Amino acid sequence: MNQQGQIFDIHVLRAVGCLMVVLVHVSALYYVERGDWESVILFINQASRFGTPVFAVISGLLLFLQVRRKGFFLNKFITSRMNKIGIPFLFWTAFYLFYLWTMNGANPFASGFDRFLFNVAFGETYSHLYFISIVLQFYLIFPLLQFIKSKSAWTILLILSAVVHVYSLHYMAPEEFGGLLGLIADQRAFLPKWLFFFIFGGFLAYHWEGAKAWAFKMRVPLSIAVLLIFYFAAVEYEWGGYIGSNRVTNIINLPIIVLFIMAISEKISHNNVLNYSAAKIGTMSMGIYLVHPFVISILQRTMPADVWTLALFPLWYSVVMVITIGIILFIQKIPFGELILTVPSINKNTVKSQSGKKEKLISKFI
Repeated sequence: MNQQGQIFDIHVLRAVGCLMVVLVHVSALYYVERGDWESVILFINQASRFGTPVFAVISGLLLFLQVRRKGFFLNKFITSRMNKIGIPFLFWTAFYLFYLWTMNGANPFASGFDRFLFNVAFGETYSHLYFISIVLQFYLIFPLLQFIKSKSAWTILLILSAVVHVYSLHYMAPEEFGGLLGLIADQRAFLPKWLFFFIFGGFLAYHWEGAKAWAFKMRVPLSIAVLLIFYFAAVEYEWGGYIGSNRVTNIINLPIIVLFIMAISEKISHNNVLNYSAAKIGTMSMGIYLVHPFVISILQRTMPADVWTLALFPLWYSVVMVITIGIILFIQKIPFGELILTVPSINKNTVKSQSGKKEKLISKFI
């Protein structure tokens, strides 16, 4: 396996997923402030809702690539995941609970201590934390899935996960289960609703070489397919109303989008600005995911309503990104900042020269 190529592809995947998630939330802010969807803002919102599933794919891809390269050691896995995801999740849960209590007077224990623990576990304490709960649930099943090494077994598992995905989103009625199980099944962070993306990440890890070659060969058809996906994302909303990030059609959409990004990452790597930007945003992606809703909320509270115009959308999107990255850089400098936000380092071993030598990026993020 070409580890350098994999590392940069994952950087690009992370960067694209991150930029999409921020687009979703900034466009949602426009909806809240203006009281209705403008057609352009609605399109941006719906076309960007593939960002969170891309992160879910990356979660599986990283873990199973690591198993292929280095094997699996349970104690090391638990320690690593707790430091990189578990502790940040608990910190930012506490941070947003304190923020809501301070700014809105929201009592997290208003519905009782048991409900408080439930909301924390499923990331319902703030709108975006549910995805971190999903990732932690992925980690619960990963020690069993890492025993699957056969490509054919991964193909079967991918098909089964697609069936589970369709059933859990389209046919399952949580109220049929009743009690605690019914309440769990009704959560956004209910594992079966996201399992396909994690399994696709594992499938991709075991088919990397063939998938990469096929994606590059089919880059033009994939480009057309991605444009159609973005178009029909808006059409799908018009037909059926609000559609979440884990829509049923994503069992087709997400593989196409991920393969397309893999196909164009080589071109991106040859451009110095895009190369560095993708790597930098990619390494900061989880930090951006955790911090940017706070930035959006502060801007919403402090800015007058008339600044949220369509013409200024690119400006406000940029402002959110710049402030968020600034906060991340600050956190990196404070004591124990690495426990609050894990931001992998990027080392440039070879700078791209005028003779055309390709810049190599090595990142310790697994």
